[in-house]
Amino acid sequence: MRHLAVSGSVVWGLAKTCDVLLPSRLRLVGRLIRVSSSYLPSLYKARKVPAKQPVCAICVDRTRGRTQRVGFGYGVEVWLCEGHASVAFLTQRSGRDLVLTLTGVWRASGCLTAARHRAMDAHLAALRARPRRSRPGSYAWPKMRLRAERAFAKGAPVAIVRTHILAATYTNAEPPSRRTIQRWHHERRWALPPPPATTVVP
Repeated sequence: MRHLAVSGSVVWGLAKTCDVLLPSRLRLVGRLIRVSSSYLPSLYKARKVPAKQPVCAICVDRTRGRTQRVGFGYGVEVWLCEGHASVAFLTQRSGRDLVLTLTGVWRASGCLTAARHRAMDAHLAALRARPRRSRPGSYAWPKMRLRAERAFAKGAPVAIVRTHILAATYTNAEPPSRRTIQRWHHERRWALPPPPATTVVP
C-alpha cells in the first residue's frame, strides 16, 4: 500500500490495484476528507443576510431581518437585530448578557476602547437594583418625550428626532431645548425595566 496524499479537499489514494484498504485506513480517509472540506462561516457566501444594511454586531453571518442603530452613550453605537436590540435582551440578567457579548466581540476585533468600557459600565450601572420611583416623563413635555423615546428605541438618530421636534408648531409654549432632547436620549429610559406598579391603600 502506498502513502495517502492530501491535496485541497480531495484525498488521493495512490495504491496498487491489488491492494486492499483496511477498515482503519478507510476511517482515516474519511476523517481527512471531513477536516479538509469543512465549511468555515463568513459573510462572503452567507445566505439570507441583509445586503443593504449593516449586519447585527452579535449575529454577524446569522443576521436575519432588519437591524437598527443602538446608542450607549460616550459616542458608542452598534447595529443590532430586532431581538438583540429589544429591551428584553438589553436588560437580560441586569445587562450582563449584552455587556459580556459586546465586550467579547470588541476584544476579539482589537477595538475595545476606553469609551466602550465606560459605555458598558454605564449600562450596567443604570440597571443595578435600586428603589425606583414612578417616572412622569418630562414635566413640561411628557407626551413628546414618550414619542421621542419610542423613536430612539427604534434606532432613530438624535439629530433626526431633534429636527422633527423643533420643526413642530407650538402655539402657547416654547419647544424643548436641544440640551433637553439630548438628555432624553442620554438617559435611555426605553431600555430600562418599568417601575413596579404602586398600590394605593385606602
